[in-house]
Amino acid sequence: MRMIRYLLRLAAVVGLLAASAPSGADERLNLLKNVSRAGAPALTLKMLDQAQPSLDADLYGWILWEQERLAILSRWRQWDDLLVRVEAMPVDIPQQFRQQTASFQARAYLELDQTGAAREVLREQMWRRGADQSSQYQLWRRMVIESYLRDGRIDDARIAMLRFDQDFASQDIDWLLLRARVLIESGRDEQALQVLDGQDGWQASLVRLYAQHRLGRVDRTELWRRVEKAAETPDLAAENLASLWGLGYLAAREMSPVDRVVALESLLRSGAESPLELFRQPPDRLWQAYLEYAELVGNRAELLLGDDAAWLQLARQASKVTPVKARSLFAMLMLNAGDGEIGNAAADGYLATFAEIDRAEHNLLDGLFNRSGTFPSAGDIPPIIRYQLVDLALASGEIDEATRLMSGLTTPPEGSNRFDWQLRQSRVLILGGRYDEGDAVLRALLEGYGEASVEATDRILQVLFDLQSVGLHESAIAHLNRLLQLEIDPRQRREILFWIADSFRAEELYDQAALLYLQSAMLPGAQSMDPWAQTARFNAAESLQLAGLIDDARRVYEDLLRVTEEAARRSVLRNKIQQLWLTQGQQ
Repeated sequence: MRMIRYLLRLAAVVGLLAASAPSGADERLNLLKNVSRAGAPALTLKMLDQAQPSLDADLYGWILWEQERLAILSRWRQWDDLLVRVEAMPVDIPQQFRQQTASFQARAYLELDQTGAAREVLREQMWRRGADQSSQYQLWRRMVIESYLRDGRIDDARIAMLRFDQDFASQDIDWLLLRARVLIESGRDEQALQVLDGQDGWQASLVRLYAQHRLGRVDRTELWRRVEKAAETPDLAAENLASLWGLGYLAAREMSPVDRVVALESLLRSGAESPLELFRQPPDRLWQAYLEYAELVGNRAELLLGDDAAWLQLARQASKVTPVKARSLFAMLMLNAGDGEIGNAAADGYLATFAEIDRAEHNLLDGLFNRSGTFPSAGDIPPIIRYQLVDLALASGEIDEATRLMSGLTTPPEGSNRFDWQLRQSRVLILGGRYDEGDAVLRALLEGYGEASVEATDRILQVLFDLQSVGLHESAIAHLNRLLQLEIDPRQRREILFWIADSFRAEELYDQAALLYLQSAMLPGAQSMDPWAQTARFNAAESLQLAGLIDDARRVYEDLLRVTEEAARRSVLRNKIQQLWLTQGQQ
């Protein structure tokens, strides 16, 4: 409820800004850029939809906002959404912006490993007359080189790199890093060192260290030591940490399985992806490292494959002493146990290896279960892990993610109260836009809600407010009426009558709304004029006016005027009464 109301308030703010002078356009756009950088891209995109001028009314303004939309989708790696947006672009947009959108489109295809489609987009642009005069031209040629590297076409990448060097004398660091990567992957490590000579940036230093390792000048033990030491650098940027542990994994490939697990867990804990393809590692690689380490540990303990109970016992024994070993054994059982109960116990044990699940562990779990091919859908994730991921998503305000994970979970987690679980499930589904699912869960909860308590009823009402906020008034009315059939607190009965009236009013059933507002006002007594009753009577008068019952509306306003002492409120009531006289006079 609070999130939806926040969205509505922010929408109103953006609407007010949009109505201001054109000179405020940059300020509005900067506001939304900051919201995106603060970690709320979905909210930013919703606000963009409301504030972006139409293409016909303001082409230049529309392009400025659209550029930011594409940048947000790219920054947050929402590649499918980006492609849909680009492919829906009008055909007659200015050529310069068309070229920019082509760059975004090609990048999306590259990141989705659709290298052929990326090259098709790039070639279409590069073969146009005057393409070499475009500000995007060098970027297009670099992306062609990237596409060859992704396809393992090292010779083609090297030839394209040499041609680029012949045509441009670029010293741009991004180009130098890409050039060094091509040289490393083609076995020319010494040349890679020469390319990066004098470059002191973090990423360049790591690439140079990797080339030195490949040349035998830094052995694997020394490389690992440097990685561990650098990881202790205070306030290290997440992407730098990802590159660092990506390099650590390359060293650990020549070391023990436990080192590979440590490197890959640390990489995923960063919550970022290295800006350099050279150091990126997919989350599934950690699952493979877990299996390799578990097999080594099992062999040492002389355990037989298939004896899942013995493997589970060994994992539990290792849990507090050597968590990395325990996680590897639990991971092996999660993937391979023949008994579902043991698989679930392994998932529980895996979570128990963490002293606490902080932001870093959240990143690790997210990578392993949400971004790996090992678990292609939410339904494949062990339930206890899903419950944990739901809680983490909710704590981070990631409603869409929580909804995806929550959908289909029909039983509460072990040790949880069914009422609490159903209430949370319903609210997440409703906030996530799965209204029918959320409404069905809420209906089931209310069918089993026989003995009402003040606290529990208040919590149910919060979810019913969510239903009203998304416009599901018919369902809200039915559920609120269900509560009225119970023995509930008189205060709550009064409030429920008011909320039902709100829904009737939203459905334009004004006479029924007025009746319920008046019932709410008079519940303590027919003459009640406490603050709640005054608010309810005021709403009743407005509803009576909308229903065309002008005399009734005027009498309710006049009753309020007799008891109201505050000058501002009396002025409002007099104005309302005057408007009604004018309305009657015109009839």
